[in-house]
Amino acid sequence: MNGDLQGIRLIGGVLPASLLSGIQANDLKSPQSLTGQSYHLVGNEKPRDAAARAWSYLRGAWTAWREATAKEPGLPGTGAAREKWLLVLLGELGYGRLPATRQAETIDGVEYPISHRWYHVPIHLLGPGVDLDKRNAGVPGAARAPQAMLQEYLNRTDAELWGILSNGTRLRLLRDSSAFAGSAYVEFDLEAIFDGELYSEFQLLWLLCHVSRLEKRGGQDAAAADCWLEDWRAEAAAAGTRALNRLRDGVEKAIVTFGTGFLSHPANDWLRAALHNGSLSDREYHKALLRLIYRMLFLFVSEDRGALLDPAAPREARERYDEYMSTARLRRLSRMRSGGAHPDLWRSQRMVLASLGDQGMPQLGVPALGGLFDPDRRAPEIDGAPHRDLLLGAEITNKNLLRAIRHLAWILIQGQRAQPIDYRHLGAEELGGVYESLLELVPRVDLDTRQLELAHLAGNERKTTGSYYTPPSLVSALLDASLDPVLDEAVAGGRTTEEREANLLAVTVCDPASGSGGFLVAASRRIARRLAQVRSDEDEPTPEAVQHALHDVVARCVYGVDMNDLAAELAKVSLWLEAVEPGKPLGFLDARIRVGNSLFGATPTLIAGGVPDTAFKEIEGDDKRFAAEVRKRNKNEATGQGLLSWADPDALAATSRRERERLLAPSDDVDDIRARGEAWDAYLASEARQALKHQADAWAAAFVWPLNDGAALPPTSGVVQALLDGDSMVQYADTVTAVDQLATEYRFFHWHLEFPEIFGATSGEGRGPEGWTGGFTCMLGNPPWERVKLQEQEFFAARDEDIAKAPNAAARKRLIDKLRQGGEADQRLYDDFIAERRRSEGMSAYLRLSGRYPLNGRGDVNTYAVFAELFRSMTAPSGQSGVIVPTGIATDATTQYYFKDLVESRSLAALYDFENSKPIFDGVHRSFKFCILSTSGRAVVTPSAQFAFFLNDPLQIEASRFTLTPEEITLLNPNTGTVPIFRTRRDAEITLGIYRRVPVLINENDPVNGNPWGVSFMTMFHMSNDSHLFHTRENLESDGWTLKGNIFERGGDRMLPLYQGIMSGPFDHRVADVVRSATAEKRQNQPQSIDDLQKHDPEREAMPMYWVAMREVRNRLGRYSDEGWLLGFRDITSPTNERTLVVSGVPTSAVGNKTPLVLGGDSVVLYGLLASFAADFIIRQKLGGTTLNFFYIRQLPVPGPVVANARSQWIGSSASVWIGTRVRELMATSQTLANALGVGTPFCWDPPRRARLLAEIDAASFHLYGICRADVDYIMDTFPIAKRKDEAEFGEYRTKRLILENYDRMQECIESGTEFVSTLDPLPGFGARHPERNDDA
Repeated sequence: MNGDLQGIRLIGGVLPASLLSGIQANDLKSPQSLTGQSYHLVGNEKPRDAAARAWSYLRGAWTAWREATAKEPGLPGTGAAREKWLLVLLGELGYGRLPATRQAETIDGVEYPISHRWYHVPIHLLGPGVDLDKRNAGVPGAARAPQAMLQEYLNRTDAELWGILSNGTRLRLLRDSSAFAGSAYVEFDLEAIFDGELYSEFQLLWLLCHVSRLEKRGGQDAAAADCWLEDWRAEAAAAGTRALNRLRDGVEKAIVTFGTGFLSHPANDWLRAALHNGSLSDREYHKALLRLIYRMLFLFVSEDRGALLDPAAPREARERYDEYMSTARLRRLSRMRSGGAHPDLWRSQRMVLASLGDQGMPQLGVPALGGLFDPDRRAPEIDGAPHRDLLLGAEITNKNLLRAIRHLAWILIQGQRAQPIDYRHLGAEELGGVYESLLELVPRVDLDTRQLELAHLAGNERKTTGSYYTPPSLVSALLDASLDPVLDEAVAGGRTTEEREANLLAVTVCDPASGSGGFLVAASRRIARRLAQVRSDEDEPTPEAVQHALHDVVARCVYGVDMNDLAAELAKVSLWLEAVEPGKPLGFLDARIRVGNSLFGATPTLIAGGVPDTAFKEIEGDDKRFAAEVRKRNKNEATGQGLLSWADPDALAATSRRERERLLAPSDDVDDIRARGEAWDAYLASEARQALKHQADAWAAAFVWPLNDGAALPPTSGVVQALLDGDSMVQYADTVTAVDQLATEYRFFHWHLEFPEIFGATSGEGRGPEGWTGGFTCMLGNPPWERVKLQEQEFFAARDEDIAKAPNAAARKRLIDKLRQGGEADQRLYDDFIAERRRSEGMSAYLRLSGRYPLNGRGDVNTYAVFAELFRSMTAPSGQSGVIVPTGIATDATTQYYFKDLVESRSLAALYDFENSKPIFDGVHRSFKFCILSTSGRAVVTPSAQFAFFLNDPLQIEASRFTLTPEEITLLNPNTGTVPIFRTRRDAEITLGIYRRVPVLINENDPVNGNPWGVSFMTMFHMSNDSHLFHTRENLESDGWTLKGNIFERGGDRMLPLYQGIMSGPFDHRVADVVRSATAEKRQNQPQSIDDLQKHDPEREAMPMYWVAMREVRNRLGRYSDEGWLLGFRDITSPTNERTLVVSGVPTSAVGNKTPLVLGGDSVVLYGLLASFAADFIIRQKLGGTTLNFFYIRQLPVPGPVVANARSQWIGSSASVWIGTRVRELMATSQTLANALGVGTPFCWDPPRRARLLAEIDAASFHLYGICRADVDYIMDTFPIAKRKDEAEFGEYRTKRLILENYDRMQECIESGTEFVSTLDPLPGFGARHPERNDDA
């Protein structure tokens, strides 16, 4: 729509063009925002009537002012412009007669000479001789570029969002652009509007700039965002998200329409023949279609931005293109016509596409762009194809072409008018998000029906819905934390403009999982803005200056890698779209955007160390005996009994680096760029690079080598070393062939070979652990968060529903094994499963055993963890990295070594934790926590790190962050060095105070005295891996077992209940029975609560879903099997639950792995301390995810036995005795636990008395932890669900009141030296009991 406006320009994404369309059409979601009342009009006057009235009056004012200025000598003055025109205009917009400001605004010593102000809206008015984008020497208020001055002012103030700037002939509505890469404003060309009689555009000016749009509706004390204009922006943003989702569907339909259209055209026999005989695969055809879609996308955007045609071309040529050959014409036609069987429209478009990939077409103003428009050098050559560029030789009817264009250019909503896609203002990262989601679709060609379809593969739902898309606000926050410090240093390190410019262009940014290039585009904009600032010496450079800088930045600073070759191509398209300059060709990006598995490759250090023996650890399908023989051979070769190579790897690397560097220099000559494409292919095939690559590929291939008789000679250390020699390539031809096949399958990627100019020398001094001296200045990205281990349920979800829904792992394994004996389809599915399992096991083996990821390559590896380690290792010594990963990177047991190393090496710069409640990521659970993690290179020492937690919007970072030193982090988690999760600095101060006073439960750094309670931990039965040991009630009863309580007996044998976390809670081992849900697909075992009435029966026990033989339980527990009861805690929890540390005591029995056990020590006292609100508060500060591992409990501060066993005057005994008395009464409410605790008959279940017993334990625990009264009050308010439940049941927060009452009474006793006396009657330990059981009755 914006292309139809002559006098309005949108800059920096401040407002989408669709909003202007909605205002013009009176079609907004909030119709009340366009009423006369909202514009403060009197009576029934409508805004459009008021605008018409203002138009009539202002036309005369405009004419009078222009006539007066024409008579003035020299340039017209500012004073006359203000008095005779601008203040009149603003008056008609409702601002009244604005007085001039008396003095300049000042922020941190910088003056901002703003001429006028309407409350929170700064307004700067100048004369028509003032250039708004340049410095105007000697002009008051314009010594700095007015645009830059006012934009900077808005960016630096929190209280003001919008401002107005005008020189009489142009009026700009500016907005705070902190979240954008440059200026953000709407410009109204007043000269064009009034001289050209553009009433409809004046109407938009009046409706957008009226005072009612900027005033705070909640009064002057409200936030600046409390205005109609911000509401409109938010509405447009939400509509834009919906539009992108619809565009995604449209693009998919366009691919299918083009694909089917080419297949079905009678002139394309050669195309159908190629697909039939296999010379053109379905995937290659799909790639050609995507390339065509990318080209059309590029033309849509560049045309609408006025960046396609050569600016030096004659006006007649450009008009000829616009009228007859442009895609804008095609888009209009697609809305008006359905088209016929003739191919003339495609032939015209084909002519343009061919010229862009050739020498241009001067008669149309079309330049030679090259790049995307050149034929794909890697595409197969097809016999009989009329053109080297596959689809440029094909025909398609007007009908199919227009239908495809319609899908791409218009959003069709049933019941509403079609809306054009605003390609002019659609960001490259947004377009990338749309297109990237389609890359995982699988093409299927049906030659019989001559149709193409795109299949959605199972497991790719997240990718095809685009839910992985990273919102710009989060990308911007990542750049703030990680790229800005690098750019600050680059600018500060230059003394002259030339030096600062060179420093900025020497910055290198890489995203190792680049996808569509969204992060690279955002980083390029950020660097380009800085570069434009340096070149122009303006804080707010003009959009044109930023665009020119972007062209240079993309040509020099950007690198990316992706597993998917189609995604890598899309990343190049995104960068070309962002960096295009009219008349200039597209730069050569093949050497910077590469295809490969960023995680799987060798480093100089790893190659030099030889292939580790663990590389030949057998995986799915390998022969154990054969694998053992290979390991033995490899060990012999590593100790000097292997092969030798006479090649010099350093010389080969230097040769390869020189050849590559010649290809990287920027160029604006299209023939030179095309020549580089051919030179690049020659470089990839060069002897030096091939030798180095074969050696590195062979080293990596060792981890996935088929270890069976008949396989090629494995790449042991000696073989890998010998492969540098050309003769060895012949000698080990079979091995080299197999290495090449595995390199293609796994897409090995060796960073030092792919980007040698980045990583520098691989020998000599100054090398890091990986064996190189360099690295990228800044690593950025949001890599995949996926488990490497094959998830069987996900694999079979859309392939075999019965297998996916099997009740447990054992049952699922039996069903999978049955596939082998099934029909052809079952056997094929089984083979696919085994192949996929081998691939995942091979990848996992490399990540865990190669030594490439010594800190995070452990256990059940998740890709986010090893990516975080990769980011750090790829960063230059003085650089910085920023990655978006789950918060578990800083809190979980599996990543503790990585984070501890960050802390100890003082490499942690910032960690900003988010909860996805908004949500920021669609399709991800609202409680999921992720973070921005920023780390520095190995040569940088960071004395303290910035933290913020529980954010739900990146805008909250500034107000929420605080610092922690490495010493403070180590104090809080001495064993792991992981970081706590603090909501506020007060939480941090309270927790730090506790840790300074109270020792942790187990200090692994003190092997002698570090475990004063003498406890250990274990998990008993794994719910999946041990499921073959589990028996159901139906099985046991059918086998003659008899149920007594919740234990099955038969003869002298017993089957003990398997307790799961949902069955028990604090001081209550009878929370719920476990029942099978008939409807749940996951978590089919559901709790069924046991009410208070049932708990009054001491014989009532919780009923499990499974039972386990007593002998298995005793074998697992060993010396602890006679304890009578077990202390455990729930593994699955959350810091936002009612209680996070859910501790429970259950009779000695089988216990599932999701309830880890705490064994040994004085369990009764530990139970009371661990179940307290004090301990729970501390755990909440440390848990980042939903899994409470052992290491959290080990590092929990717990008063030691010396303190607990010492007599305290205010207690009247030791804390152990005092707490133990109350804990036993709370626990022993059933006969089973009463027997286990040796307390006689069970205590009655009495909820009010129990609440008071708990309050006494909690109050005493707060005192034992040394927490002051004000902090106790604060801590209790951090449990909002407990508060809400109490208020609903009792009308008050009863738990808090009882605790504080007891705390205060205890404090009085401490101060007076008297003994605390419980208010309970009878006293704790003497509560009502059940009568003795008469077993003979």
